[in-house]
Order: sequence, then C-alpha cells, then structure tokens
Amino acid sequence: MPRLETKRLILREYSFDDVDAAHAALDGHPDVWRFDPGRPLTREERRAALETRIREYGSPVPGSLAVTLKESGRFIGYCGLQLYLCDRIPMSTPEVELFYKLGRDHWGHGYATEACREMIRYAFEELRLTRIVTCTHRENTHSIALLQRLGMRIDPDATDPDGVLATLENPGPPRNGDGR
Repeated sequence: MPRLETKRLILREYSFDDVDAAHAALDGHPDVWRFDPGRPLTREERRAALETRIREYGSPVPGSLAVTLKESGRFIGYCGLQLYLCDRIPMSTPEVELFYKLGRDHWGHGYATEACREMIRYAFEELRLTRIVTCTHRENTHSIALLQRLGMRIDPDATDPDGVLATLENPGPPRNGDGR
C-alpha cells in the first residue's frame, strides 16, 4: 500500500488504533454524514468499516487511506480510490472512483483538496489510470465545489436524479510506446 505525503498531510494505511479517532471525526457531526451514509455510525459499525477497508489492502487500487496531519499525526479523515461499477445509460462501465471525507473541524483548511490532489497524482502517475470518477448528491455543494477545484467535469447522473457524476481524464501521455 502506498504511503502518500503532501506538504501538510500523510495518507497511510488504517490501523485498528484509528477506530476511536475515526468515529469521533466521521460520526460526530451531521454535516459529515448527511449525504453518506445518511446517519452516524456506531463505534462498532465504524470498527467494522475499518476492518473491511483493511482487508481490501493489496488490491490493484489502494482503497481507503487514513488522512492525518503531518505535524501531529492526528487522524482527520480518509481519501482513497476504489473499483466502481458506474451505472450509465445505455451500459454500465467499470471505473475507479475517488472518494474522501474529513471531520467537520477540518473543513475549510484546504486539506481535502490537498489529499485529493495527491490521490489523483498517484492515480494518474503511478497507477497510470486513464480517468477517475466521483459520484455525489447534487445538494452536496461542498463536495461539488471541491470536485470543481480539482478540475473534474460535473454532469448530472443519468440514473439518479439526485446525483451528479464527476469525471477527470488523465492529461498525460503514456510514458513509453507500450503504455507503461
């Protein structure tokens, strides 16, 4: 699994030591869980969610990485990539989805943008993906503003009247003639 660093953040694998900090950051404020999953998780549900993410390590995409402050090591949220079957009309397409969530106390500091930019860099430069997608609720204005800052194209979700689909194409050419 990658360990990614930015100027202010470290994106690293989860550990079971993250359960209490993740529960406090991600389940403590309705702004954080309003659109996904729509309710706060209990501590036991958060632990189970972390266990699931830890079991996913080793797959072709990194899954969910804990986002921590470099200066203090404090857990503030997560950012990751996951395989996703995007329900499009007329056919579904396999995609890699960028996803993220930060605790409410850490909104407005540029951390989500910083973490997502590093994950996009990793997706395009290291994994050499051709594009990434993100889905969100059309009323999730904070997330849509972030997706726009990242340069993603925002379109209505053809299969969900309450959703939008954001897409970002890899701007770089393959490194050599065989695509690697």
